[in-house]
Amino acid sequence: MEHPNIFLFDFDGVIITQKALEYTALELIRNKTFRIRNNEHLRLIDYAKMFELSDSNNKIEALIQAFRNYKEIIPSRWRRLFFFYLFRKRYKKYEKIYEELEPNIEELLNLLKVRGNPMAIVSNTNRPRLNFFKNKFSLDRFFRVIITQDDVPYRKPHAYPILRAIQLIKREFGFAKIDRNKVFMIGDLPSDIASAKAAKIKSIAILSGHGNTQELEKLKPDLICKNLTALLKEEIPYL
Repeated sequence: MEHPNIFLFDFDGVIITQKALEYTALELIRNKTFRIRNNEHLRLIDYAKMFELSDSNNKIEALIQAFRNYKEIIPSRWRRLFFFYLFRKRYKKYEKIYEELEPNIEELLNLLKVRGNPMAIVSNTNRPRLNFFKNKFSLDRFFRVIITQDDVPYRKPHAYPILRAIQLIKREFGFAKIDRNKVFMIGDLPSDIASAKAAKIKSIAILSGHGNTQELEKLKPDLICKNLTALLKEEIPYL
């Protein structure tokens, strides 16, 4: 017996909004202490991406990455590290207050649940953080399988997180075999699409998230949707 289509979701920028990242970035770039330059082309989310690329549970590694990633916009070494320190401190405070579900994501998840489509979260975030939001938004209503950076030895764009999710879905739902042509990864970043391709499953790029449109298009995902509303109304009914 064939299994229904399986949908894997990235977390940040697809399920939750990450407004806290943008709010933190806006607050800090207005602070003249950091003497930020060469930033005319940057969006708020670009500052957030720099932070995400730098952040790590290993504090020494995080500082090294921050030292490199902010070099072009903050020449001063100590200001660079202080910027990262404040970003990290304020973001962790703000996200518990301001973060919310992406528009239409709950409607989409409810539709897939009613249809009987198995769903999973495959995220590069850490388990304690994801558990906080899972409890806040009662996400276990929809997801029986959740993969975080703490559950796997490699992060996206490696195939491993997706392959592990497929393995757990197979066990959780009692499927004899998984047809990878019926597994879809929904993400907003190039790493999501690259991970899907490496795992040899289908990919759906959401352009309303934090990814660069040109970079996403270059990876040639199987579907490209302007936002979750378009995915819900125009694509999901046919998948």
